[in-house]
Amino acid sequence: MMKTRKTGMGRFSFFATAAFWLLTLGPVAWCLPIGSTAPDFTLTDLTGKSHSLREYRGKNVIIVFIAARCPISRAYTDRLRAISRDYGSRPDSILLAINPSANESLDEIRRHAETNSLDFPILTDDRSAVADAYGAERTPDVFVVDPQGRLRYSGRIDSSHLPRRDTRPDLRLALDEILAGKPVTIPSTTAMGCPIVRPAKANADGQKSPSKSVATAGTPEVSVRKLKPADYHRMLREPASRAVVVNFWATWCGPCIAEFPEFVKLDTQLRARGVRFVSISTDEMPDLNEQVIPFLRKQNARFDHFIQEVDDPQEMIDVVYKDWPGTLPATFLYDKQGKLHFLRFGIIDRELLLAEIEKILK
Repeated sequence: MMKTRKTGMGRFSFFATAAFWLLTLGPVAWCLPIGSTAPDFTLTDLTGKSHSLREYRGKNVIIVFIAARCPISRAYTDRLRAISRDYGSRPDSILLAINPSANESLDEIRRHAETNSLDFPILTDDRSAVADAYGAERTPDVFVVDPQGRLRYSGRIDSSHLPRRDTRPDLRLALDEILAGKPVTIPSTTAMGCPIVRPAKANADGQKSPSKSVATAGTPEVSVRKLKPADYHRMLREPASRAVVVNFWATWCGPCIAEFPEFVKLDTQLRARGVRFVSISTDEMPDLNEQVIPFLRKQNARFDHFIQEVDDPQEMIDVVYKDWPGTLPATFLYDKQGKLHFLRFGIIDRELLLAEIEKILK
């Protein structure tokens, strides 16, 4: 077994196979395969106690990556407490929460735990090393390791961060099947949430302040249409354009808010050349009038705006790009035939996007 650096927050180690993939593909460039041996780790909780995955061999270990600042992660607080009570308190199971956010201090993590009465272990992964080893990209992201140390489930907790919209409790269903000795019917799902702020991003994306754009008196009223997954590809073709840039975003997503003004500028720059920009909000429908439209109005965003109309976010993911890990922001570039030409998960690289658009326009 290979060991890596020791930090004030904890010590991390993992099997050689995990190291190989990390060194070959780089952080979170891969997905830990279902059925593979879960990377071992040793991290410290908020009381200073050390926890290693190997010490829980013989138990089902529910690993959930959380963040104090992420509103989607916070929305699951009550459900995580309930899952810890219903499953983590069993002699054959335990829930371990891991905070991998490089932009959150230990005091902030402690306050979040105390304020929300989180009674399960919260481990600090200050260098996001465990998140990298597991391929976690957002909070909340969940991994279930069985008593033999094999990964049996990864993905979301359930189908919506709003309890009233939840139609499938994926994590609970997977745990029930594992505890019953059955194969997991749906072993991998896609979690929607906030991108994990890793150390290299903490001073860039993590501390970036949203660009401000003040609406003028002449700003037109913003129109946001509902978009069902079944209508997505038809939307790309209407009206006909030489290139279409689609940006999925949300008002609760800090990086989305930070990069949005760039799309406003690019729309102004490229519209005359036949480039169409489309924004698709992943906010919940009740937030349309109070959050989404006011934000778009302030940005003076004059391109097409939609809000996805889905019961389960996975429905849109399956239509747009099945390998989309659920990370926001997400940008997709299509040619005039509606063929996907380029995609980006996370904040765009402006020059790279412009270069890809130019390829299409030529």
